[in-house]
Amino acid sequence: MSLYEQIAHRRQDVYPEPDQFKPERFMHQQFSPYEYFPFGGGSRSCIGMALSLFEMKLVLATVLCRYQLAIAPNTSVQPWRRGITIVPSKACPMMVKTQRHVHSAREKVISYQ
Repeated sequence: MSLYEQIAHRRQDVYPEPDQFKPERFMHQQFSPYEYFPFGGGSRSCIGMALSLFEMKLVLATVLCRYQLAIAPNTSVQPWRRGITIVPSKACPMMVKTQRHVHSAREKVISYQ
């Protein structure tokens, strides 16, 4: 599986300049499951997969708790069905509308008298 991933991730037709670090290429293209393997596959998948997926969920939850987001002005969003979920049909630019006040555990002290 490892050799196949290396070959797939270096295809010139899918990844122009495959040896260059260009993270923006992932913003403009949807890759098929046969073109991109972020964690490998099968019984030899990445040992850090569970941790990195957990970290992504934690970061997303933190951002959503601390900020109120809104769709950027002059942006139209069309629903698109992906499996059993509905997602935006293309990139959906967001902006921070307001920052929420997050109470810390220290602020929630109850005094008993």
